[in-house]
Amino acid sequence: MKCDIIIPIWNQFSYTRDCLGHILKNTKYPYRMILVDNASDDETKDYLCNFAAEHKDKTLLIRNEENLGYIKAINQGLKASSAEYVCMMNNDTLPSPGWLERMVDFAVTHPDVGLINPQCQGHSGDTVDSHAEMLARNKGEYMEMNQCQGFCMLVKRELIDKVGFLDEAFGVGGYDDTDYSIRAHKAGYRCVSIRDAYVFHRIHASFDKAGNREEVVDRNRKIYYEKWGKHLRIGVMISLSHPDTAKITGLAEYIYGLAREWAWVHVWINSTEDAKVIDKLLNGAMKDRDLSPHQNIRVDYFNLPRLLFDLIISGKIVERIRRRMKDKRFDAIISFDDAAYFMTGCAARLMKASYAKHPLCQEQCDGISEGRKSAIVIKEGRDGK
Repeated sequence: MKCDIIIPIWNQFSYTRDCLGHILKNTKYPYRMILVDNASDDETKDYLCNFAAEHKDKTLLIRNEENLGYIKAINQGLKASSAEYVCMMNNDTLPSPGWLERMVDFAVTHPDVGLINPQCQGHSGDTVDSHAEMLARNKGEYMEMNQCQGFCMLVKRELIDKVGFLDEAFGVGGYDDTDYSIRAHKAGYRCVSIRDAYVFHRIHASFDKAGNREEVVDRNRKIYYEKWGKHLRIGVMISLSHPDTAKITGLAEYIYGLAREWAWVHVWINSTEDAKVIDKLLNGAMKDRDLSPHQNIRVDYFNLPRLLFDLIISGKIVERIRRRMKDKRFDAIISFDDAAYFMTGCAARLMKASYAKHPLCQEQCDGISEGRKSAIVIKEGRDGK
């Protein structure tokens, strides 16, 4: 097996040199670099020509006479690629020892995973290599995500064959990785970030140099929403008078199912028990079901009288009326309690979110499937389908 590493390059000579140097130094897995030069300045152009000549056994250089942007450059590389694995990569990254081997190893042992990110931040005050050595002890640990990021994204060839290349409607870049991730989801694949591989990323270095990042992001967000709709935001509330393992297991499965249908899930747990106890039970229930942490699940714990809990959650719903939070308003609020919360229900209706009580799954019930079904129904109702 082999991996093609596709790197679009537009100027940034020092970043590019550092990135390629780290690949040469820190990559043991069989690879080929497909370097797509988007009409770089003479310094970068000359460096790439010399680099390709010196390392011709593992380098393919494609030269464009104009800057075609990140997405078209990646697609040029994909068309030239033939390896079983492909890594789409920015030139403002620094791969650490074992970075590629660990991602491929995870891909091999997880057939349903189609896209993989490494860790990308955290070595402040340390070297990239020594930080990677510390992370190596996290082998097998990962976070499931709805979307991977394109700074360094390993893709299986079988996924490329099913969903195709990046969507060039997103221009120079932005939301293209989100779009590719949801296409992977529709094809039945998961996206993950593994915890034992490290590739440092100078975030937004390319966009910041172009000077129009905000404008590009706004444009591409509109394109993405027109294509797929906004991601769901769902609030889930439950009161626990005591540590009820069955309820917590049902909750863990259900919220995971919601998250797997591209929903941001905010969970509010009110209990007289210490938050650490409930959190341990919730994490234990997820571990027992072989569920990793999920990027889209956030849990807050409260120890409040019922009326005050109702008031606090209703406030969390209404506060999103603020203009800067218009894209983060809740689409639905779900309660697992026997009785409805009056103020929360009023706040949900005020914000045009659905509000419903939902029974927790009992034994022999697939809570994940129930959560996914609920998310689909909520999205169809919101979008008028």
